[in-house]
Amino acid sequence: MLRIQFKTFLCGIFMFSFVHGFAQQQPTKRICDTIHYEFIQGKIVIPVVVNGVKVKYIVDTGGQTGTDWEHVKAMGGVATGASRSISDHNDMKELYQIAEVENVQLSLNYTLSKMKTMVLPVIGSFRGIGAVGILGGDAFAQSVVTFDARKQIMVINYPYRPDGLKISEGVAIYPGRTSHPIVDVDFGGITKRVLFDTGANGLLILSADDYEDLKDKVENRLLSRGIGISGVGIGGFDLKNTMEMKKVSIGELNFVGKEFNNMESVTCKGSSLMGVDMLKYGKVVIDYMRNRFYFFPYESGTEDMTGKLKNWNVGILPVKGHFEITAVWDSAKDLVALGDQVIRVNGKNLSELKQSQLEVEALLDTVEGDVTEIVILKDGKEKKVEIKRM
Repeated sequence: MLRIQFKTFLCGIFMFSFVHGFAQQQPTKRICDTIHYEFIQGKIVIPVVVNGVKVKYIVDTGGQTGTDWEHVKAMGGVATGASRSISDHNDMKELYQIAEVENVQLSLNYTLSKMKTMVLPVIGSFRGIGAVGILGGDAFAQSVVTFDARKQIMVINYPYRPDGLKISEGVAIYPGRTSHPIVDVDFGGITKRVLFDTGANGLLILSADDYEDLKDKVENRLLSRGIGISGVGIGGFDLKNTMEMKKVSIGELNFVGKEFNNMESVTCKGSSLMGVDMLKYGKVVIDYMRNRFYFFPYESGTEDMTGKLKNWNVGILPVKGHFEITAVWDSAKDLVALGDQVIRVNGKNLSELKQSQLEVEALLDTVEGDVTEIVILKDGKEKKVEIKRM
């Protein structure tokens, strides 16, 4: 493919303005800060200092800011008396108290005098990668944020967008009240609103409702069927709340000017998402203040995504101190059942893992080839089962 001449955004000169976020008004220079992030198990992780406490957060453009209760306490957080009801991608609803923390340094020069945060339980998957919570779009609501995955950096601009970036080059964001970067995506001539979600692994995660609407209108293929849940949300999960899942291929997709053919997805509850892997294909700029979204592809031309989505024909997640089968696809339905306890994967005893979805996914990612063996408990006896990528 041809390589595009990539845009360079300059930080510009110093000037006077007013500080951002929940901050008080005070003179400041024009800010253009670069943050070198870690990319751990599919999550963008950045260092943050809150009221003198050095921590790390996951940057989750599809979430709302939340911090585990232990660190809210260490940061001197104060309860606001308010609470917030959150629904995750499994439609699990939880009510979280809201606290306020002070002096939140997101980068060298960009500090919020105050930041509201949900008070979360201690979440194993967060702790497993050294994070105390998530920073949602609400934490960056008064800034312009650039994601450059090739350099593994974020750039925060305030109060103006980067020099050289024209507002006409972007598309509208439909944020609602949550500062979420929701944009129009073209599916073979049919437009759907999709959330760009750096907290979601993978590329397209198409909602079941959107697929039902698209399937008779655009070119698509049904690749496989399954039942279960696709992952652990912030509210956990309940196997009583399973759904039929479909692995599908969409013939044509245009994401903010970048074209893809045969984009594969596993359907989900809730809204359609475009996950963090889109950053492999281009630089993203989110102008939260002006509700504009920019995507600058690394390569020209159309990407053929045939066979790029490789998922296992079973899903395995942590459940109350052990691991269970939480999704079963057609090719495995005669071998395992939802709720079966899994004790080993690829020769690894799962009791050695933390109770984390990210840990078991990382273990499966180490498998060479498309076949491995798991051991489950059936009626108190061990049973070996061959599972496959599909």
